[in-house]
Amino acid sequence: MQRIIQITLGGRVIPIEEQAYAALSDYVDSLERQFAGESGKDEIIQDIENRISELFAIKLETGDTVIVVADVQKVMETLGHANELNEEPTSNTTGKRTYTHHQHKFKDQYEPGVRRLYRNPNDKLIGGVCSGVANYFDIDPVLVRLVFAILFLTAGIGLVAYILAWIIIPVARTPQEMYYMSGVPPMDFDTFKRNVAEELQDLKKKGEEMSQELKEFFRSKK
Repeated sequence: MQRIIQITLGGRVIPIEEQAYAALSDYVDSLERQFAGESGKDEIIQDIENRISELFAIKLETGDTVIVVADVQKVMETLGHANELNEEPTSNTTGKRTYTHHQHKFKDQYEPGVRRLYRNPNDKLIGGVCSGVANYFDIDPVLVRLVFAILFLTAGIGLVAYILAWIIIPVARTPQEMYYMSGVPPMDFDTFKRNVAEELQDLKKKGEEMSQELKEFFRSKK
């Protein structure tokens, strides 16, 4: 029987088998080596660890009590492997664009443009019904919650409707289901790098603006 340990990942305490933790550590180490030359490496790794933590939390919410090797392998398949970072889209002699292995894998696992109704476990006050409905119709969850509250206070059917929806609508547990619920592709390495690059660019821009404001301030004091 595998020994179970407790680790802190992305601000969450995760129970994980020792062998699974070894596989996870090797995976994170390979990413750190791959991103060693990237600006904002620490932020990229932190974002990846947060995403891994979210996926593990979703898995544990299904009733599992511990993360096993298969769960780590599933996360690696979802996010991609470090060696896939070197694969870039290319154009063939006809000018048509070809796709990398990771892009093909995304197309195989997900149907672009498809939306499905799920309860949202990551944004819930009770059962995630309102947030799931809001994701499906691409509206603010507050509006859906307000409608249910008004129905409950006026017609008295809001609670019954919510309970029925809670029973009928499945909860989004896997990355695929989260994608179909929100329409947002799962995070991959390119997304992590792009987000960090945008944040660094914003910080640089704000720094330049602040520097300019300070120059103008001191110039006006002369």
